[in-house]
Amino acid sequence: MTRPLRADAQRNRRRVLDAARAAFGRHGVTASLDDIARAAGVGPGTLYRHFPTRDRLVRAVIDDGLIGIRDMGVALLAEPDPAHALEAWLNAYVEQGSMFKGLAETLVNPVAESDDLDSCRQAREAGTALIARAVREGAFRPDVRAEDVLDMVAAVTWVGEQPNRQAAQRERLLNLLVAGMRATPVGLGS
Repeated sequence: MTRPLRADAQRNRRRVLDAARAAFGRHGVTASLDDIARAAGVGPGTLYRHFPTRDRLVRAVIDDGLIGIRDMGVALLAEPDPAHALEAWLNAYVEQGSMFKGLAETLVNPVAESDDLDSCRQAREAGTALIARAVREGAFRPDVRAEDVLDMVAAVTWVGEQPNRQAAQRERLLNLLVAGMRATPVGLGS
């Protein structure tokens, strides 16, 4: 059984994850691990104790982001406006999926037997609950299916990964998707 990390070790791990997320966002996953350790205010040994390989660090950053998306989805279930709640979650989901090239494919089809992608499944479950609520409460059309929405959002994420694309296009595509799901299209209701 793995012992829980001491408080200082938890803080150091969090600082490494935050520094790695920022570095990967700026320089991709080939960012210098020494620079990440320095930005986190820890030595390289501390970084490697928590994340023995670059791959483990990359996976931990992805996992951490997806857990955040799951937690956000659970919290948004209490939001009074189901359409607004889902739109906020979809934006965060696309942002997370856009962090690493190739992650959009994983968001569509997490490998069933992989513990590494349990957070991906949990994030999708949170989104599914938000979508079901928006349909149930009449904010979205009754024919909207969670699997379809999540696949379309992954497609929007994939488009954003392509060269010569701008974040504004990703936002426009997501807005079109949400507008198309509404029970009463914006501007047509009373």
